[in-house]
Amino acid sequence: MKTYQKFTLITVILGLIIPLLGLFIYFFVNSIIGIPILGLFLGGALLIGILIIAINVAGLVVAFKIKNTKIVGIALIGCGAALFLAVQFLAIPGLILFVIAGILALKEKNPSYNLKERNPEYDSTQEDGVVCLNCQTMNLKNSIFCNKCGQKI
Repeated sequence: MKTYQKFTLITVILGLIIPLLGLFIYFFVNSIIGIPILGLFLGGALLIGILIIAINVAGLVVAFKIKNTKIVGIALIGCGAALFLAVQFLAIPGLILFVIAGILALKEKNPSYNLKERNPEYDSTQEDGVVCLNCQTMNLKNSIFCNKCGQKI
C-alpha cells in the first residue's frame, strides 16, 4: 500500500465516524418516535452528513482504483476542497489530510508502462502495438487507454 493510500484510508475512516454515527442516531430516534419529526429540524444536517459520506467514499475509490497518480493527487485535493465547502471550518482536519494525500500522490512516480523501457528487445516497428497520440508511448494492441498517460487511444 502506497503512502498516499494510507493517508486516504486514515482520512476516510476518521471522516466517516461522525456522519455515520449521526445518521444512525437520527434513524434510531425516528424509529422510536414513529414520525420523521427530526427531519424538520435536522434535514440540512442529514443532507450534509450524506454529502460527507459521499465525498469520503469518492476519495477512497479514487485512491485505490485509479492508477495514474497525477489524476489521483488532483482528485484527492478536490475531495478535500469539496469537504471544506460542504462543512466549512469543521472540515479543516479532513481538508488537510486529503491535501497531504493528494500531494503525496502527485509526488509518487507512475510506474513506467512504456513497452520499450520494460523490454529493451521490444521492436516498436512491429504491428502488434498502438502508439498514444498524446505521449507517443507504444501500448499493447488491445489497449483502450494509454498505459503511461491514461489518454484514450
